[in-house]
Amino acid sequence: MKVLVVHYHLKPGGVTTVIRRQLSALSAQGIDAAVLAGEASAGFGGELSVEPALAYDAPGSPDEPDPGRVRAIASAIRHEADALGSDTVVHVHNPTIRKNSSMLAALAELASSRRPLVMHVHDLAEDWRPEVYSDQPYTDGAVWAAINRFDAAALAGAGAGSVRYLPNPVPCPPPLYRSGQEPERAAGPGLVIYPVRGIRRKNLGEAVLLSLFARPGGRVGVTLPPTSPRDVPYYELWRGAAVELAAPFSFGLGLERSLEEVYAEASAVLTTSVKEGFGLSFLEPASRGYATLGRRLPRVVSDFEDEGLSFPALYDSIRVPSGLFDEAAFAARVGAVVESAALAYGIDSAGLADSVIKSIFGANSAVGANSAAGADFGRLDETAQLEALRSLKARPSARRAIVVANPFLDGWDEAADRVAPPSRESLEPWSEAAYGARLVELYRDALERRGGAAPGKDALLRLYVRPEAFHGVGV
Repeated sequence: MKVLVVHYHLKPGGVTTVIRRQLSALSAQGIDAAVLAGEASAGFGGELSVEPALAYDAPGSPDEPDPGRVRAIASAIRHEADALGSDTVVHVHNPTIRKNSSMLAALAELASSRRPLVMHVHDLAEDWRPEVYSDQPYTDGAVWAAINRFDAAALAGAGAGSVRYLPNPVPCPPPLYRSGQEPERAAGPGLVIYPVRGIRRKNLGEAVLLSLFARPGGRVGVTLPPTSPRDVPYYELWRGAAVELAAPFSFGLGLERSLEEVYAEASAVLTTSVKEGFGLSFLEPASRGYATLGRRLPRVVSDFEDEGLSFPALYDSIRVPSGLFDEAAFAARVGAVVESAALAYGIDSAGLADSVIKSIFGANSAVGANSAAGADFGRLDETAQLEALRSLKARPSARRAIVVANPFLDGWDEAADRVAPPSRESLEPWSEAAYGARLVELYRDALERRGGAAPGKDALLRLYVRPEAFHGVGV
């Protein structure tokens, strides 16, 4: 078998990292592979061809396939796949996200000729991501691969005829020290790093909140700024807010230092993200010998727990007592966002906004009522989060109230001194060798069965556009 890997671009980022590791795993399995992308990037090794028609649409482009681009994409894929051989599987990364309005039509054309095709889903637009949702149908005749079990089950539940669970590989970097010679990390308050690009769904406001409750001398820092114009304003908002609140929080720790250097200064790793496809933020720290603190995401963490891993320093929510932010104004903004999302998805919005509000404040709690439980901070938008943080800073009674509602919060970073990360050996299910074996099974399935029915888009929307899955910073 041979493999042609297809993606919109090879710019630095999560999918490009997975592609690099995919090529390495295939090489170790003795499988020839090539890459076809819309844009290349300096330093990308391996056999690479570029077809500009595969690149992202220009801003403001309609969600309609362009016949010329469809032909160019399909022709380029055929040419590159045929050059590899008749037993070539076409492996397309993230084809369902509306970044190229001609991609789905081109893939449908290829699948209709029974060419072996893998649709590798890293994110789903149906998962409260209306800005990248396409009205175009998904194609029959493909094998679908999902990076977490929740998405794999959803695709199958929505009617996909052939679905595989394909978790990302997590290589373990070589130990910096020989066994038994590792320096002992100093106990006590220190730097807890958030080693990500600070895009909106990473929920930086919650990381700022946590910094306000770290032990004296403790601090939090995020490594890199976002590059997307959509995310930059939110990042800048939190940079300004951290200064205003005198929060012990640093931005851009990785701009002038390597990730290894940043890790060397850290006592533990933090994640406050409200939405992840795979959950590398939980495993990469363990691969480096660091504990992960912060927000638990059941959709992805349950996959790791099923393999025997444990993350005892994670919390499920941070409850915000009533009166710390303008709940009525927040509810109005949620209503507008939900209406807009429903319009983009082409679904009936009747009652959806009310259901979302009830899921945030509690089914029996009216907006503005004195709810003891309170809304989860991670479900608020930036405006409400900043209002709550200002209340905490200005009113000692508010600070006491949120600690009463969340006893773990005060001195939460103390967990860095007592929680051991999962061992490097326990990460074997996500090794490059395990990934390579899964890829071989996936491609054998594609070659022998030629895929199956596509998932129904309406069924996917029913599975994902649920009130409890709404997060103000994740839409």
